[in-house]
Parts: sequence; structure tokens; C-alpha cells
Amino acid sequence: MNDDFSLCDESLRRRDLGRPYLRLMHKKEARDIFKEKRFTVSQTDKQKWDDLLLIQFQTIELPFLECVLSFYPIEQNNEVNTFLITDYLHFRNPNLRICYPKTNLKDCTMQAIVCNADSIFEANEYNIPEPLDTEVADPGSIDLVITPMLAFDTTGNRVGYGKGFFDRYLKRCRNNCIKIGFSYFDPIDRIDDANEFDVPLDFCITPQRIYVF
Repeated sequence: MNDDFSLCDESLRRRDLGRPYLRLMHKKEARDIFKEKRFTVSQTDKQKWDDLLLIQFQTIELPFLECVLSFYPIEQNNEVNTFLITDYLHFRNPNLRICYPKTNLKDCTMQAIVCNADSIFEANEYNIPEPLDTEVADPGSIDLVITPMLAFDTTGNRVGYGKGFFDRYLKRCRNNCIKIGFSYFDPIDRIDDANEFDVPLDFCITPQRIYVF
């Protein structure tokens, strides 16, 4: 990987000049830094980068998918537009089952709820939209998971929002379930406090390239 911290847009790259780039980060530090970086992304750049993420994703040779777990992008968090990805997957397989998380905030677990075009979503206590549908997908039936994330490192470790919902769920999925993340930014070298409870990604896609782990 290039020694420079390559961001996806020259304006952001200029903004980072003179700021020391930490090659090793703890999760909290990475979470704070990359959350701030994502907030600086303009809507014009975001739409452009979302399109580039989709183009990169379309180049991956995926097996036939019957069931996918995604997440509902939160607009105020400037999250990647995952609907572009799931729309493309549904186009490839009109019978594809697309699921979204429904969380249990008491024990920090979640279920994958099968949704459709008519599904209604309602914000939970964390203001995360969750489906009101009731059909629960078996974790063993999930072929691919699109994981929410703020940052990642060169070995596929992911920094999420800190609650561990997806890591706990991924441990219940099949070993060959594909775990994929999308980021507007390139990886840091290493997340220093990754542990055995973290489930690494198989792929992470940025607007410029695909990282395979």
C-alpha cells in the first residue's frame, strides 16, 4: 500500500496535509477520526463515490446469492448508500431475499428480518431504522452480509459503532458467508486493539479499489 494516506478526493487530501497520520490506531481513536472525516464529505462527492463503490462491487465474481443481510444507511451519519448495492443484487436475482437488522438493545443481539419493497421501517432508540416485518432469516441461510463500518485496516479488521451487534451475528453465520464492507477512505495499517470477538471482512470496497482479505 502507498505510504501516503490516499483519500478519494483531492480536496480531502489537501485538508489532511500537515496532520500526522497514525498508522496504528485503537478502535475509539479510529472511530472518532473517521466519523469526523465522513461528516466532511459533501453530498456531491458522496453521490459520486457511492456510484464508484457500486461500479467496483460489480466487478467482484460472486456466487449465486439467495439471501443477503444489509443495513439501512442513516442519512445524518453520511453512510454509504447501500440501497444501490442491494438494488443491483436484486436485479441479478429477482427472488433474492434481502434482510435488515432488528436489534435487542438489552442483550446487544440482533436478528435478520426479511424485507420487501413494501416494508416499513421505524427508528429505534439509537435512531437506526428497523423493519416492522416479522419473518426472521436463519443466520445459516445468509450468503452475504454488508456490514456498517467507519474504518478498516489492511488485514480486514473493521471498526463499527462500538456495540458489537454485527460481530455477534456474524459468528452465527456460515463460515463461507461473504462479509463485505464499503468505505470512502483507504485502510489504516492496523487496528491495535482488535480481538478474538471481532469478525474480519472478506472484502472492503473503496471508490478507488477492492481490498481482498
